[in-house]
Amino acid sequence: MIGALRWGLAALLVLVALVLPSDSRRFNPAQWAAAPYLYNLVSWELDNFFSKWLFRAAGALPGDADAARERDTHEYFSMNTEMSHIRGGLRMAAARDLHERTASMQALLDDAEAQAAALSDGAEETIESYISAVLVEEGLAVFGEVVLPPVDVRLVQPPKLLVTSPRDRIYRKHDVLLRPDVDLSTREEIERRLLRDENLSALVEDIGGLATYPASVANGHPMRWTLQASAHEWLHHYFFFRPLGQRMFDDDDMFNLNETIASVVGKEIGDRAFKMMAEDFLPPADTMPGDAPSDADEAAASPFDFGAEMRRTRLEVETLLEDGRVEDAEAYMEERRRLFVENGYAIRKLNQAYFAFYGTYADLPAAISPIGDEVKRFRALVPDLGDFIRIVSGISSYDEFLRLLDELENGG
Repeated sequence: MIGALRWGLAALLVLVALVLPSDSRRFNPAQWAAAPYLYNLVSWELDNFFSKWLFRAAGALPGDADAARERDTHEYFSMNTEMSHIRGGLRMAAARDLHERTASMQALLDDAEAQAAALSDGAEETIESYISAVLVEEGLAVFGEVVLPPVDVRLVQPPKLLVTSPRDRIYRKHDVLLRPDVDLSTREEIERRLLRDENLSALVEDIGGLATYPASVANGHPMRWTLQASAHEWLHHYFFFRPLGQRMFDDDDMFNLNETIASVVGKEIGDRAFKMMAEDFLPPADTMPGDAPSDADEAAASPFDFGAEMRRTRLEVETLLEDGRVEDAEAYMEERRRLFVENGYAIRKLNQAYFAFYGTYADLPAAISPIGDEVKRFRALVPDLGDFIRIVSGISSYDEFLRLLDELENGG
């Protein structure tokens, strides 16, 4: 039954990609600038869906599949500890413009990813089962313990995302998926070309996941983060069949609302799954391999308040751009970027496109939208997580969301 449902969902998502209106396939300036490196989404869907089910078929054969899955999960997250440190070094080398070190760190990461790939199938199965268990607890199963859509993830290197914004305001103008293997020099060349030829601020950024089916979730991260990201992408799958997701691209507010709800609730589901998984996998007072503090965690423990400083930066940039002082805003952003790097935050490029991308997630410091606070207030007023997900999934517009929030806050 679940297998047939997965087949049906995958077929639907591939069909959606294939039948897009022809106008949407015409290259925009960002696509032209990155044309040799565009990501083939349909090919990825077909390749990964089939390979996923070959693994499932093998696991259904007699043998010690459960023991092997548990062993692979432990080894995978142990490998992630090493990958996480390499990724941190790679990001910092790129932020400090150390091209030779960036290349050497990338080679190390490629080797580590190859080793992790051999273990990822078992880890994916484990992640899916624990997130599904949380969803069942929250009453989101349609019958028995069947969750629709089924939780399905691939731990991979997701595509890069090219984002552009006008220079005189912060606005997410273009989004283009690029191949995961695009290196630093190519990323910077694409960004320079768009600035020079189109007068656009551009950023080619790593992303944590993509709501393909199976979902693409970045490898090389701690277990808690991986569970949160996997839950985030499942929420996009769930919303895809409901008004909230179907109206996601109506306007910026609906896009931000979708992403912010998935971000806030994905963390909550991921934390629940992490607690369950740690209890089953670990002896008391132990630490899950791959869940050691990251560089960002250590930086966050310092006196430097990243959230406050990033929000201050965004507000000052908005003021400068509103006054028409584009070059001053860009000089200020580079000055602030260097400050963040000095304090352990590996930001390679801080520009209008950076804020256009990260501002989409209204619960993050780079955002100035009120949606982040509104979603958190809404969540606090609906104690049951399952009820919250069902309610927000039926919302068709940002105005409707605000009306419901107002009713909850005023006892309506």
